[in-house]
Amino acid sequence: MEEYEVKIKELEIKLKELEHQLEHFEDIHSGHLDENDVRALVDRILTEKEYVTKKVIESIINESNLQLVKWIVGTGISVAAVVASIIQFI
Repeated sequence: MEEYEVKIKELEIKLKELEHQLEHFEDIHSGHLDENDVRALVDRILTEKEYVTKKVIESIINESNLQLVKWIVGTGISVAAVVASIIQFI
């Protein structure tokens, strides 16, 4: 019975030490970064790097598609004009 009491006391001491370490750990790490610091850090990183949003990508793709359509229509009109002029000479 005495062995169990000694082991229980040892476990209680270890438990108190762990609780103390946990409190100390929480105190140390709670001061490092809070939610606002993380947001500020992410905002700073995003402003430093030139990332493109989905809307910007879609806008660029739409502009490229419009230029492609204009080029195709222009080329078609030019080909039609060349064919019409060749037919007139024949």
